[in-house]
Amino acid sequence: AIAAAKQHMGLVAWGTVALTAATLAGYVATLWLAITGGLPLWAGVALLGALTYLSYTPLHEAAHGNIHGDRAGLKWLNELCGYVSAQMIMVPYGTHRVEHFTHHRYTNQPGKDPDHVVSGMGGGAWPFVKAVVHFVWNQWTFLFHGYWATAPLHEKLIYVAEVVTALGWRVALVVALPWQQGVLLVPVAWFVGALFTAYWFAYRPHHPYDETARYRNTSSLVMPVWMKPFEWFWLGQNLHSIHHAFPRVPFYRYHALFREIEPVLRAHGGPVLGVFSRRPLAPAVR
Repeated sequence: AIAAAKQHMGLVAWGTVALTAATLAGYVATLWLAITGGLPLWAGVALLGALTYLSYTPLHEAAHGNIHGDRAGLKWLNELCGYVSAQMIMVPYGTHRVEHFTHHRYTNQPGKDPDHVVSGMGGGAWPFVKAVVHFVWNQWTFLFHGYWATAPLHEKLIYVAEVVTALGWRVALVVALPWQQGVLLVPVAWFVGALFTAYWFAYRPHHPYDETARYRNTSSLVMPVWMKPFEWFWLGQNLHSIHHAFPRVPFYRYHALFREIEPVLRAHGGPVLGVFSRRPLAPAVR
């Protein structure tokens, strides 16, 4: 499995660069059209929510250094994609890198895994919303949990600049627009995207949070053929198990690697489940 995974690592992830550019262009265009009346308000909210979700994948890839691959001279491109995407999802890039690596180190361990706060999302409407708020709050504040005091000054300044910028343009829009338009297009659309991200990217792949071992702490969620368009929108995170086993593999190679190493995953007890039934699937089902 390791040998197979290495074949998918190290190259410059131009696909992720393209996703970053397309998501940013779509976000700005949708916001402009919704503000000027070129799009119905409901469509603007839905599209901005979807684009907010899409923006998390480049942020996530940048945190792992997957965009520049082994090309150290292109690290600036990796960082640029990370900071740009962070503005759309409103998760500071600097603090997210620290938070996310902690999640990988302590996956599914209560009190240690910062993403474990979403484990109760399935408990009803209020636990669902509360988990999303807690998840987002962790993204914003994790840098202060034992790291801020020793963090270099430039990291602190970058964090402050990210937060001020992300909040600044949003507050300016809410103030400048009619209240209904401002509220729906800015905080509501963002929360829709954050909710989708927390549920499909953090909660579902790790549910039921009862395993901590490699290969077993994250599920492979197999979708029926008719759901392929949604699988594309999900950007491969239904195979989040591949990411946790091999974090340096770009997201658009998850499916290829999964096909190559599925027997290995199964041999190590990696859960391969139906996305709806959440029950184990035999290899023949696929």
